[in-house]
Amino acid sequence: MVEHDEQGCLLHYDVLGLAYWMLSRHEELGSYALDPHGRFPAEASHAFRHGYLERPIVDEWFEVLGRAMRITWPRLSLRQHQYSIRLTHDVDTPVRYGLIGAGRLARNIMVDLLRERQRDRQALLRAPALWKRSEQRLDERDPFNTFDWIMDRSEKAGLRNAFYFICGRTDNRRDGHYPPGHPAILTLMRRIHKRGHEVGLHPSYNTYLDAHALKTEADQLRRFCEQAGVRQQTFGVRMHYLRWQTPETPRGLEAAGLAYDTTLGYARHPGFRCGTCHEYQAFDPQRGQALKLRLRPLIVMESTIIQGLRPQDSRAAEARLARLMRACHRVGGSFTLLWHNTMLEYPHQRQVYESVLKRHQELA
Repeated sequence: MVEHDEQGCLLHYDVLGLAYWMLSRHEELGSYALDPHGRFPAEASHAFRHGYLERPIVDEWFEVLGRAMRITWPRLSLRQHQYSIRLTHDVDTPVRYGLIGAGRLARNIMVDLLRERQRDRQALLRAPALWKRSEQRLDERDPFNTFDWIMDRSEKAGLRNAFYFICGRTDNRRDGHYPPGHPAILTLMRRIHKRGHEVGLHPSYNTYLDAHALKTEADQLRRFCEQAGVRQQTFGVRMHYLRWQTPETPRGLEAAGLAYDTTLGYARHPGFRCGTCHEYQAFDPQRGQALKLRLRPLIVMESTIIQGLRPQDSRAAEARLARLMRACHRVGGSFTLLWHNTMLEYPHQRQVYESVLKRHQELA
């Protein structure tokens, strides 16, 4: 693949062409191979079909290019990147038994009873009281209210997390089951901010193709943050259900004045959708224009690893996450993890989450 002599190096591979194709998501332009949510699925990607989805292929090739450049120009100094981790959380359902109508409360209790969920059984008995209390604040005894637990662990590891909130509704069935701007949600935002973590936007289901709705919800987030006393210079975003269409979605995000997006991962498989674990500038492949929007590729959503996980299988999940973290570490990239607050109700789920923090401290 690489030849070098006294005149320099010859790469028998179009590294820059590959990088453009992967980073711009040119592969997804006009694709009809979409899933029921209108998403480009991992299974349709070249990376999945050819077995390199779990490798940061663009980063690896840039390392090859960098070595060739240093051989050709020995005095050349290239910037070195340092491995990092980004822990992020989409707030779809902040609590199980609060911020909902009486009918949905009854349904949730019945579903939990029928499924014999082995969470804190006493939470079921307390559910009506938790529901009533949520009119003012989120009850810490609710099984989905894991925000302080998350922040406690991150602060102990010296990390700052990002929490993305739904601020509108474009699909009553699929969007968040809580009223945007509710006093209890504003209190949660304020607490997250005071503890040094980040508040961001989780745009509703249909906004990925609706620039006007996207801007409306971004403006709504700014208003809610102002009411909550949250002072941030910029706001980041992750699209609900990881819905994304190139180039319409990044155009809408740019028009909404959002600083970065961290949607670009797959809903059913972990890995490197963009071929990289480095943040980079978005590009519109139709117009041939660079955007101000920054992209932070999503490497793993927890459900791709632990959905249906039995406690006895936790070690396998931890090992797979560790492999992906090492892949990011090898190229000095960022391991971006999405972990919903609702996926920490069982001890084995928390064990896997804490294993990520432990592995990060070993790698950092």
